[in-house]
Amino acid sequence: MTSKPGTRTMPAEVKIVCALLPGVGLAYVLLATIILLTSEASPRTLMVPLTTLLLGAIVAAGVARGMPFARLAGFAIVVIFGILHAFFLAAAATVVIKIFSILAAAGYIYSGVLLNSMPLRRFVLGAKA
Repeated sequence: MTSKPGTRTMPAEVKIVCALLPGVGLAYVLLATIILLTSEASPRTLMVPLTTLLLGAIVAAGVARGMPFARLAGFAIVVIFGILHAFFLAAAATVVIKIFSILAAAGYIYSGVLLNSMPLRRFVLGAKA
């Protein structure tokens, strides 16, 4: 398959990061919505999950467009929310939340590894990589 001149193909690492960052946030929003509907939790329960979804989507869009700052912002998002889910893992009372927290933390860690991979760096930074 040949590409048009002036266009570049998106490596698999970029596609995975662009799916993982908002995907983990979306799963977190769904889990928080289930908690909100099945218990007497406050609607403020959705504040952190919606923040993770919004920031993940912004970083994913920036990485997909090839913005170098989005890669750096992605590192910050990955570290902050990876540590957040690790704390949730330690503090959770139910097994479902523990399982989700470990999978979310693993997803953020894997995104961090992919953000530092050479194909993604070449895609975002170009010849400077």
